[in-house]
Amino acid sequence: MKNIFTKICVFSLIMMAIHSTIWAQESTTLQFMKGVPQSDLQNPALHNDSSKVVFGLPGLSGMYFDFNSNFAINDLIHKGTGSLADSLVLDVNGFHNSLKATNSIEEHISMPLFYLGFRSKKSFFSIGITEKENAQFTFDKSLITFLKDGNAPYMGQNFDLGNLKMNAFDYTEIAFGYSNEIIKNKLTVGLKLKALMGKFAVQTERMNLKVETAADGSSLNLSSDMKINMAIPATPDYDQDNFLTGMNTDNFKPKDFLMQTGNMGMTFDLGAVYKLTPKITISGSIVDIGKISFKKDLVSMGKVSNYNWVGIDFSNSIDSTNANYIAPAKLVENETTKLGNSFKPQKSNIGSDPLEVKIPTKYYLGGTYQINNNFNVGLLDRIYKNGAISRNTLTLSANALLGKFFSLTGSYSIVGDAYNNLGLGMALRLGIMQLYFVSDNLMALSDPAKAKFVNAHVGMNFLFGRRN
Repeated sequence: MKNIFTKICVFSLIMMAIHSTIWAQESTTLQFMKGVPQSDLQNPALHNDSSKVVFGLPGLSGMYFDFNSNFAINDLIHKGTGSLADSLVLDVNGFHNSLKATNSIEEHISMPLFYLGFRSKKSFFSIGITEKENAQFTFDKSLITFLKDGNAPYMGQNFDLGNLKMNAFDYTEIAFGYSNEIIKNKLTVGLKLKALMGKFAVQTERMNLKVETAADGSSLNLSSDMKINMAIPATPDYDQDNFLTGMNTDNFKPKDFLMQTGNMGMTFDLGAVYKLTPKITISGSIVDIGKISFKKDLVSMGKVSNYNWVGIDFSNSIDSTNANYIAPAKLVENETTKLGNSFKPQKSNIGSDPLEVKIPTKYYLGGTYQINNNFNVGLLDRIYKNGAISRNTLTLSANALLGKFFSLTGSYSIVGDAYNNLGLGMALRLGIMQLYFVSDNLMALSDPAKAKFVNAHVGMNFLFGRRN
């Protein structure tokens, strides 16, 4: 457990490779599902279930995950044609053509630990404890351009590989919700306050890479400007030359990590539901306005690096009987060490700068048209904003309650430039227990290699005192 920083870097690369089918997309199919209490996750004033008491157990009342990116695995690796029809081919050009100027990969995981909601006349109160994790990796298309073309087209030029960004954090959310029908049968408003306890964070403030090739090709200069801020339960370790070797977790205590109180934050949700006519209902909400201020276990690294490559002289590695003989492997090892030391932080580059993490904010605006007591159609527009990244999702849904025990929703969503997204939501009530499943993109489950995003929300509720 001494190289936590290395593990973080490896983890981010694995995430990039595995989750390149995806982009961050909470379930929009869920919002108008009949009889499912989790609608208040997206609008604290919206309650599609009429139970007097809703209770959720750890991990059971709504495990959620999503993965998302600008491109699909099929853009990079797919079946060949002709003589390669029975093989997988690496299509670097196709992958390059599928990219935008700036590209991102995101994933979210949410696991509920406790939930309790209850009605009192026209009001609804709730408390929930949830463990949440977010990760985002962004890179510029120019990086792939350089890997595809090499440095030959850029002789005598300083080629900018763009910026790499990695933002990942984990926190516990304690949410207190309240909604009230302030105009009878017309207007309901809701508020949810959330106390956040940050546990872990990694944030690249900057990581710019450049390559300059001499006009005659005699040398290659690599340069970087890096600043990484972290909040992790570990301390830096150094070698005898004060180079960073890893992060020491000998004093790590799982109990202290789980009950972390030194990195506090707050967000809040606002929502409203208005019944425009007996058949038309409109709703709007803003979810997760706020941030976490990390003040404990801080480690920051900043360094401007340069490495000049002029090749390796193997002239003394030919004749092993020569007094000046140097083994080729030794020469390569020396150059690799030189390269590593050029970019490796030293003790003087390590600090403890404060770190703030803004929670991605979501905006929802939608409405439903009631066909009859058990069936309606809904339209929902969702804007997701995470730093400089902003994305829009438009979802059309049909929502039915079949009998008193089965809820069924079908949806179609336009997510960015992806148009083939068919969603499904199902909820089955067995006595006081309700089981539900929701996904916005069933196509991703049938052919994940072609999907740009996939998500699922699955859980169990215990419902008491449901009204007709």
